[in-house]
Amino acid sequence: MLKEKKQNRRYFIKSAIIGLVVGTVALWDNMITKQKKISSRSTVSLPFDVNKEISFQDDFVIINKEGVTRVFSSRCTHLGCKINQHDNNQLLCPCHGSTFDLLGNATKGPAIKSLEEIKFEVDISNNRITIQT
Repeated sequence: MLKEKKQNRRYFIKSAIIGLVVGTVALWDNMITKQKKISSRSTVSLPFDVNKEISFQDDFVIINKEGVTRVFSSRCTHLGCKINQHDNNQLLCPCHGSTFDLLGNATKGPAIKSLEEIKFEVDISNNRITIQT
């Protein structure tokens, strides 16, 4: 009878470990697939409001401050969460609390790398920004 309990416990522990590994692999694959979709685009045209200092559009953060425009990937450099908030001139990652300044530099971890800056062109006459991905 004692042998059956050990086998049942072992079976449960092995099953739990296998379940965790499979779940982790599935989540990781999902994140990689999303990142590949983002990086597979060539250009994206979005509306551009010259009066708006910080805007979150599609997978980008557009910063237009003091006449200088910058475009960054909205993906946190820690684990790829989408940055969609700002407060006191800081971009905030909602997942793990990383913050970035308006130049894309990491100011609070766990992220340590800067946000990816992306090339773009602004068409003021049509109020559009074309982002090169």
